[in-house]
This record gives sequence, C-alpha cells and structure tokens, in this order.
Amino acid sequence: MIDVPVRVEVIPGKDLVERLRTHLAAPAVVTVTCLPHHGPREAVEVAVQLADAGYTVIPHLAARSIGNRADVGRYVAQCLDAGISDVFVIGGDAAEAAGPYAWSGALMEDIAELSAGALGMGIAVYPEGHPATGDEELATALRAKQELASWCVTQLCFSQQTLRAYPARLRRDGVTLPVWAGIPGPVRMSRLLRLAGNIGVGQSLGFVKRSAGGANTGSVVRQLLSSASYDPAPLVDALDGAGYEGLHVYSFNDLAELAASGLTGAPA
Repeated sequence: MIDVPVRVEVIPGKDLVERLRTHLAAPAVVTVTCLPHHGPREAVEVAVQLADAGYTVIPHLAARSIGNRADVGRYVAQCLDAGISDVFVIGGDAAEAAGPYAWSGALMEDIAELSAGALGMGIAVYPEGHPATGDEELATALRAKQELASWCVTQLCFSQQTLRAYPARLRRDGVTLPVWAGIPGPVRMSRLLRLAGNIGVGQSLGFVKRSAGGANTGSVVRQLLSSASYDPAPLVDALDGAGYEGLHVYSFNDLAELAASGLTGAPA
C-alpha cells in the first residue's frame, strides 16, 4: 500500500475510547461521525473524550441536526477548550432542518465567526455525484464553500477509476482544496451491508452494482458477495499518484480488522 497520511473515521458507540486504545495508538488522527440518531452533541462529546486520551480528533457537525446558533457556539467552545483544531462540516441526513442551518455553508459561516477563524473546516465532495444536486449546481456550491474550508473528503467510493480521476475533475471545476480519499477500511461484509443505509454507504454500493459490467467494479461486486471482509488494498494502490493528500478510512468501528491490515499509514 502507498505510504500516506491516514485519518480513521469512527462512529460513537460503547467502549469506543478503550477499543481505540487497544487497536489504534494515540496520537492517531480520528474523525467522529455525526449520524441523525445521536446528533452533533454526542459527536463533539466523544471527540472531546478522545482528545483527552491523546488523539488528534476531528468531530463532524451536521448542519440540519443543529437547533440554533447557541448550540454552535457551545460546540465551538468545547472543541477549542479540548485543543481540537478542525471540524468536518456536512449538511447531514436529517429529513428536515432542526434549526436555521438548511445547508452546510450557513453553518460554516457561523463557525468561522464564533471561532474567530481558529477552527479549520473540512467539507464533503462527491466522486459519484450527489443524489439531490446536479453536477453543475454541486460544483458551484463547492466553489462557494471552499472560501471557508481548509480541506475536503470524498464520500465513500469503491470504484478505482472514479476515485483516481476525481482530484483532476475537482481542479477542472475550480475546487483547489487538498483532497482526502474516502475509502472503506477492511470491514466485515456483514457489518458493511448492515450499516450501509445509515452511514452513507448505500449510494456507493448502488453505484458499484449498477456499474458491474466494468472490469474494475465487477471485481468489487464479486468480492462484496463472496468475501468475509472487504480488502481495500487494490483501491489504495490504485490511488498512488492521483493527487490525494491522504486517506480518510471509514472504519465502521471494525478496529481490530483495521489494525490487522496495517492500514494506519503515516502521521497526518
């Protein structure tokens, strides 16, 4: 595998800090996802716990799950007090906005103001497109958000060809941010398929299935159907020289599998 910086995404859950200590030593870079059923409050609280344990932490903040500006101010203060220097700002999967933030750009403006620029911000980018937004509209939104952002992460993608070509495509669209490749870790397939609808994997799995006639994606489908665990090594190797800043590994909390794979990379 290529030797690049790695960030590991985890989901808030029972004994997470202890499990990370067992399988991924601090000060590894860990990002804490924000799902609708637990919201940004839990994501930030878990991030603070991990920062106290010595990890470099990036909590996710989902715009549509935040009720008001006062909540944003509290999350910003918690992050800064814990020594957290970056947050990942997304629109989120909530069907309706809980407060004034219908999209991530509005939340980014308030974070920039409330933190006085002390918090760096990452944004999501979409190699396979966005189900609710056309390509041209999406490119316009990304160009607008990059004025406040410091980096971006691709939505999880299984396609070698799509992911390898994406940094150049972003540059053509005028997005110049450093790009992290969002890839699946060596997760057990039973867990991946069970969580697909809750963690944003469903769209990429659907893309793989629709594209199964291609040489690369067909092999992925066969692996998904026949293997006990997904092996990210071929995908990682295909990204060498593609222009990525590093790897953002979606672990699905399968931390023992991740540790055994060696996919922890160089420090970010």
